[in-house]
Formats: sequence, structure tokens, C-alpha cells
Amino acid sequence: MSADALKSFPPFADLSEGERAEIAELLERRSLSPGETLFFEGDDADAMVLVTDGAVQVESRRTRESANLGPGTVLGGLALFAVGTRETSAAGAERAEVLLLRREDFLRLAEDSPRTACRVAMALSAELAATLRGALGALPGVSVDPIQPAE
Repeated sequence: MSADALKSFPPFADLSEGERAEIAELLERRSLSPGETLFFEGDDADAMVLVTDGAVQVESRRTRESANLGPGTVLGGLALFAVGTRETSAAGAERAEVLLLRREDFLRLAEDSPRTACRVAMALSAELAATLRGALGALPGVSVDPIQPAE
């Protein structure tokens, strides 16, 4: 994938062309056939997944929910920072292309290019915070104030 194409993924949208090129060099391409498993719920979460083409179906045994996710989707961003297990299973819903950014490669990037790694971490943190605020706001009787930018 070209560095320019990474702009369509939120964690990389605000990076410079050079920073995206650094990330692009670390990505591992994977093709999925319909029904082919990418990972199982409970597996070690060791990589962030970028859906570039087709669709990936994620499903949870715990919640019994599933969704098809298409191009531009980022799965498992926290796997870059936190050791843990996958909360869902993922498989090709149709023929799909994905890119993997493995934790070990991200940690190497953090050593070699700390500014780039920090900018990715900040973007992923902002996305997580927005998701958490949305989930909390959906709870009955809970009011969530939006975070105001620092002056």
C-alpha cells in the first residue's frame, strides 16, 4: 500500500507523507477468502488490522453480535500498546485485503521514530476516547461532557 493511501485510515490521516511512508514499510499484506479466519476471539491481540478492500466480518460469542466492516476500517488499535486477547473473531465476509501492523514493528518504530509513533498513539487514543464517550452517553442517566481543546 502506498503511503498516500494510508490517509484514508484515521490514525494516519494527519501524518506527513514521510511518516506514512515509514508506517507503510512495516505493514504486512494479507488476502482473505470468504469465511477464512483472520483471528479468533480469545487469541493474543498482537497487531492492528487495516481493511483495505472487501469486507471482514467480526463477531463476538459473548455478545452474540456481528458486523461486516469494509475499507477504511481499523481493528484492534489497542493491540499496539496493550498485551491482551481479542474480544471478537474476524474472518473474510467476502474476498478481502487487509494490512497488519504488528506490535513488535510498532515498538521498533517508537524507538526509531518516536514522533511518528507518538502521533499514531495520540490518534488512536482520541478515537478510543470518542468511542467511550459515545458508549457512556448511551447509558440511561449518564451525561458526558465533550472534551474541550486546551487553549
